[in-house]
Amino acid sequence: RGVRVRLLVPRHNNQKIVGLASRTYYGELIETGVEIYQYDKGMIHAKVLTIDEEIAAVGSANYDMRSFRLHYEVCQVLYSADVARELTDQFERDLTDSIPLKIEDSLERPLTERIVEQSARLFSPLL
Repeated sequence: RGVRVRLLVPRHNNQKIVGLASRTYYGELIETGVEIYQYDKGMIHAKVLTIDEEIAAVGSANYDMRSFRLHYEVCQVLYSADVARELTDQFERDLTDSIPLKIEDSLERPLTERIVEQSARLFSPLL
């Protein structure tokens, strides 16, 4: 439908099992057209969503049922073009310190690495 989705994730996650489980989803996302970038300048933990540089959602929620129902995490939706534009500009700056992932990156991982990641994925509902 012409929607561009770009996802910025930390290259090195401070919670090892979360990083391992997360990587199991990257191939599927890339195949559907999502652009994934790994932030390489340090840890990034922001939960920011911008839509058409007009709407922004910012908060602590991981956008999953666990965050909303168990941890009572929240996000703020802002209908402000100025805020959305500023957040988009920051996202673009963060992309310059990031490595784009390609489908080959997902497919060419060693078998042992994929097994460990798939094992971690079993715990995804709990993470």
